[in-house]
Amino acid sequence: MTFAPKNRVQRAAAASAVVVMLGVSGCSLVAEQQTRDIKAVSDGIENQVGPIELRNLIVIADDEGIDGRMVGTLANSSDEDVDLTISAGSTTTDITVDAGGEFRFEEESAEDGTFEGIDSIPGSVLNVDFAVEGEDSTVSIPVLDGTLQEYRDFVPGGYTPRPSEPAATSEAEEGE
Repeated sequence: MTFAPKNRVQRAAAASAVVVMLGVSGCSLVAEQQTRDIKAVSDGIENQVGPIELRNLIVIADDEGIDGRMVGTLANSSDEDVDLTISAGSTTTDITVDAGGEFRFEEESAEDGTFEGIDSIPGSVLNVDFAVEGEDSTVSIPVLDGTLQEYRDFVPGGYTPRPSEPAATSEAEEGE
């Protein structure tokens, strides 16, 4: 079977188009897909210390940043109860997380997650030490205040709204 020059040109053009399309669309074949990189959308941090998953942890502090209360969840992915030691500021607390269970600071008493002497003002980060089963880790946790309504109940000593800006006086408006 012989091919006419016209057919050869058409076949070459079609083959070239297929090669170009594969080259152009093949970029996503080896490039990392952003939808596979799942990130937590929250105010807090996510981390892991041994079998304990730290989920959405933040520290809610008073305006002076003297005391702070941890908010978030600790999840135990093991089949045994785990004792966790948390140290921040001048406070150290021990928490037991049940096997396969969760410990939510928001649902526990204030003593379980309140740290004194943190010296971290809202807007900064607080280095918190976690120790579990011989594994130690220092995690930087964001410090927030009660500006957002959902955090006001967790401010140590209670939330006090800041005074609003003074209203402009007639003298200031007239330029005196």
